[in-house]
Amino acid sequence: MNKDINFAKQPPSYYAGDELHAIKQQKLQIALEKSGFDAFLFFKAEAVRWATDFYVKGFRPFLEPEYVALVVKGRPPVVGYISGSDDLRIRFKSDIEDARRLPHVSKWHEVIEKMLADYGVSEGRIATDIMPHMVFQGLTKRCPALQIGDVTPMWLQLTAVKHPIEIELIRNSLRVADLGALAAIDAIRPGVTEQSVSAAAVTAMRRAGSEFEPFIPLIASGANASMFERIATEKVINSGEMVIVDLGAVVKGYTADLGRTVLCGDEPTETQRSIYKATYLALQEAKKMIRPGVTGKAIDARAREVIADSGWGDYTYTGNTGHQLGYGLHGEPLVDRRVDFVVEENMVMCLEPRIVLPDQPHVGGAHLEDVVVVTATGCEQLNTTPYDARLLG
Repeated sequence: MNKDINFAKQPPSYYAGDELHAIKQQKLQIALEKSGFDAFLFFKAEAVRWATDFYVKGFRPFLEPEYVALVVKGRPPVVGYISGSDDLRIRFKSDIEDARRLPHVSKWHEVIEKMLADYGVSEGRIATDIMPHMVFQGLTKRCPALQIGDVTPMWLQLTAVKHPIEIELIRNSLRVADLGALAAIDAIRPGVTEQSVSAAAVTAMRRAGSEFEPFIPLIASGANASMFERIATEKVINSGEMVIVDLGAVVKGYTADLGRTVLCGDEPTETQRSIYKATYLALQEAKKMIRPGVTGKAIDARAREVIADSGWGDYTYTGNTGHQLGYGLHGEPLVDRRVDFVVEENMVMCLEPRIVLPDQPHVGGAHLEDVVVVTATGCEQLNTTPYDARLLG
């Protein structure tokens, strides 16, 4: 080992700063005090990172339990981890005081039970997110007096309304995502593959500072656009096809997510222009609805109403019209006809109306997604990628 290397304490990788770190710790303690629980126990990688600012390595396109964070009243978070590489990373790149190696997940309950006992909550009430079933079984057997509840309501309180520092971080991440979208649009031409367009977007975002892609960039052309295929495939893009671009970036833990539809090559058909305009109008009308006090249901309903009035109601996307954005991707509460919540100032949300024509693959589909922050009187759009002027007519 090079003895000249300085292993002095360093800030965590992609750290958002001491001020926001302290704000989140305070929010955790306030939420815990209000919740009636004695502790929160987080398993989701993004929740562990949010609560500790330690850069967990679990940001992957698959779910694998690797970390746990215990937050007890009046105490800093306790972290459990499985990887030997984290011995030094936690020591030198975090302010975590109590970190414990975890065995195979089938025996996690043993270490977690010891954590709870050491902090005096093994017979109390804890709230958790996605505890593996084998952990739940083992923990409840070892701690029969322990009560386990759902942390979701408290997590929404912690993350749905953003601090101004968080809003600026999301704005920065969208600046990076906009560069990716522009690179993707510039790469779209007859004869290239969806994968090559995706590669252009990812390269631009990584060069601009994105940590990783929060989901596989979606480049869907022609028939793939008509069914909203969720990845970029080896399909070759042809002239006259509508191409959906949906991608994201992450900067200092905060996520960007935006979508555009463009036409490759030839002039659009009347049907292509019609579905694009309907999607565009639905997006603009939904944004006009946003202000403190309005409900997410009302925003969702307005977007669907515009698409129906345009004659494309039978082809409207059946899922949610939008979602919160910030730490993680599809944050809650969703903008959805089945979800009842009231919009608050400083919420950041994506709106993404969509029309797909699975019975008309030669036409394709249209998807547009903008990100807004709720202001005192309305909203401000945070992304800047332009719409397709030819499809707008």
